[in-house]
Amino acid sequence: MEKFMKMMHRGEKGFTLIELLIVIAILGIIAAVVIPNIAGFLISGQVAAANTEVENVKTAELGYFANYNVWPVDSTNLTATGYISGVLKAVYTFDTSYGWATNATPTVGGWSGIVFTGSVPGASGQHGHWAKA
Repeated sequence: MEKFMKMMHRGEKGFTLIELLIVIAILGIIAAVVIPNIAGFLISGQVAAANTEVENVKTAELGYFANYNVWPVDSTNLTATGYISGVLKAVYTFDTSYGWATNATPTVGGWSGIVFTGSVPGASGQHGHWAKA
């Protein structure tokens, strides 16, 4: 049996050109499928992180209102008074009558590729949210 195996491997020194081309073609097909999806994952991750930031800002805004009985004008009031620690990636403005987050302006190095939409001020309003651009 050992003699038979030695005869099989005699003369084989590497891969043939066709084998290498098939492997390169398969890797190219995989790359063509995966690379476009990576950009989508990055954008959806940014949207989720930005909407989490909005939720944290809304919680801080409620705490501010509970203490001062007035809605803050924008999120700079929340960071200056210690209701939010850290650096926000956007400056949020609020409806001062009802407290809805009505607008967001990304700061330098802030959110990119996503936009703040959906805010409705007034008694039956709603907070805005981030979405894909």
